[in-house]
Amino acid sequence: MNWNSRTVRIFVGILLLGAAILAVLPRLTGHTSLDGTVNARFTLVSAPIEGVISDTPPKVGTSLPEGTEVFQIHNMRIARTAEAQLDADLGASREKLKALESQLSHLAEMKKELVARLAEYQKASIQSIQQEIIIRQQRISTAQANKVSADADLSRKQTLGVTGVVANSSVEQARAASISASNEGTIAKAELDRLGYQLEALKRGTFVGEGRNDVPYSQQRTDEIMIQMANVEAQAITERARIQQLSKQLVIERTRNDRFTYSPVQMPFQGVIWRNNVVAGSNVIAGNELMRLLDCRDLFVDILVNEVDYDEIKPGEDAEVRLLGTSEVIPGKVVSVRGASAAVEEVTLAAVPPVSRGKSARIRVALAKSEMQTDYANFCQVGRTVQVRIARASNNIPMLHWVKSLWFSIT
Repeated sequence: MNWNSRTVRIFVGILLLGAAILAVLPRLTGHTSLDGTVNARFTLVSAPIEGVISDTPPKVGTSLPEGTEVFQIHNMRIARTAEAQLDADLGASREKLKALESQLSHLAEMKKELVARLAEYQKASIQSIQQEIIIRQQRISTAQANKVSADADLSRKQTLGVTGVVANSSVEQARAASISASNEGTIAKAELDRLGYQLEALKRGTFVGEGRNDVPYSQQRTDEIMIQMANVEAQAITERARIQQLSKQLVIERTRNDRFTYSPVQMPFQGVIWRNNVVAGSNVIAGNELMRLLDCRDLFVDILVNEVDYDEIKPGEDAEVRLLGTSEVIPGKVVSVRGASAAVEEVTLAAVPPVSRGKSARIRVALAKSEMQTDYANFCQVGRTVQVRIARASNNIPMLHWVKSLWFSIT
């Protein structure tokens, strides 16, 4: 075969032209990146309290569902002085309230007894006055009868005295007897009125009489006990309020101590253990990093493209992502576009983003839901290299863009 023939030269030319077209065509139809990296964020799990780790966490790469208890932290050195003091104060207040309530009960019994005695004394006094009233009424009747008799005797002796049969002295004696009988009736009526007033006062609870106060001793003691009961009740109310306050403070202090004594560490979401920093028996303080969890729920890809194409790539545009070495295409969507000099360092990234080599814009593409999000055994493919292609808009012609840029540089 003649390799220098016309046909061979034409064939080779066509192959070279086709290769050139294939090399330029991707650039004309879109933006392609060959050094993308599958990335995700990890979560730092820190110690909520000071203490000792109870169990060794699962090994790196273990997938655990949300809410799984990984290990526990125990702190037996927590100071409970304030809790013990509150508990002692609460016990003392309860004992004091119990004593006050017992005192109130005793005073109530005394008051009840004095009231009963007062009622008996009042009843007896009323009966005595009523008997005296009856006696005075009988004396009034007697006094009236004596007055009638004395008046008749006076009238008879006055008649006989005129005739001289009776001496004047007898007439005077009869007159004195009549006046005396009249006075006895008047006195008896006055005493009857006085007894009536005393009876009414007794029924109202006021004791009036010679050698008596307005109230008897039992009534005075009852008043004193009522005043004392009011004071004790006020103290009991104050003590109940103190007990309620101490109980609330004790609950708060005990809850706080319990929270600092024991704390379980649980998975905040379903993920993979990325790193362990502790083992069983490790002493930790609050805020220490215990482990890192890989969050596979939102996978994304960081790629680099020439910064001259910055304005042609917009957030929200669709992208196609292919893992290096596979033919499966995963849909994606542009979420951010940053310039070459933008500070993009993120300490929570699980993989290192591509290193910029010159004027390269940094593009972040979010991956659609796929089997990668649940491939926990392989850490959700984090760190794998991918190829990303973003379609170019139909009205963006690279050659025209190059000419405009060249003209700007010349002028």
